[in-house]
Amino acid sequence: MKDFVRASTEEQIADRREEIISACEEIYLAGGYDAVTFKAISEKTSFSRPSIYNYFDTKEEVMMDLLTRYFVGWLDGIKGGLSSGDVSRERFCRIISEVSAEHENMFLLFTDLKLIEDGSGISHIIAFKGHFREFIEYICGFMDANFHASEQSREGFLEGLMMLFYGSYPHTHLSDKQTAAMEAAGVPYAPTDLRTLFYHQLMLFTSSFRSMRRHP
Repeated sequence: MKDFVRASTEEQIADRREEIISACEEIYLAGGYDAVTFKAISEKTSFSRPSIYNYFDTKEEVMMDLLTRYFVGWLDGIKGGLSSGDVSRERFCRIISEVSAEHENMFLLFTDLKLIEDGSGISHIIAFKGHFREFIEYICGFMDANFHASEQSREGFLEGLMMLFYGSYPHTHLSDKQTAAMEAAGVPYAPTDLRTLFYHQLMLFTSSFRSMRRHP
């Protein structure tokens, strides 16, 4: 039986939470939502199952914090890619697409978001939504500074991007059974990857945008 020693500093608490989140990530990527349990997490960490309750009340709270970790990394990547100054509409879409392709696991986790939020305490959800607000404020500010776009066009872009958050992973990761069923039913489907899907859709969502400056 693992001995639990209570963390005595904020740094120790943060380190232990990160260890739990990292174990959750490994389990989720290998087996999906149902595979994540406190028992499974305890087997991959230095914590006993009961001691995990000192840091999280439910497995969904661990997954919510994992999604927050993913989202912060994704947003930092977007900011870094767009920080070089003025960009064309094409480069704007390409950067978001490339960074998104590097964070496919985030979009996988989005497919279980309703279950995760339903099982999480409100403070964990608020923390995630705060980063989401940061993204919206940043991207709207960027669009204001670089593109002529109506309010309706900007809202359409954000709505389209939200659809990609929830639907891009299932669309680009069909199982063999799903693909075979679509073929048998005569449903047209062109396999694509997440980067390509994002780029084509973002170019469509921004088709009415006009750059404020000429680009070579």
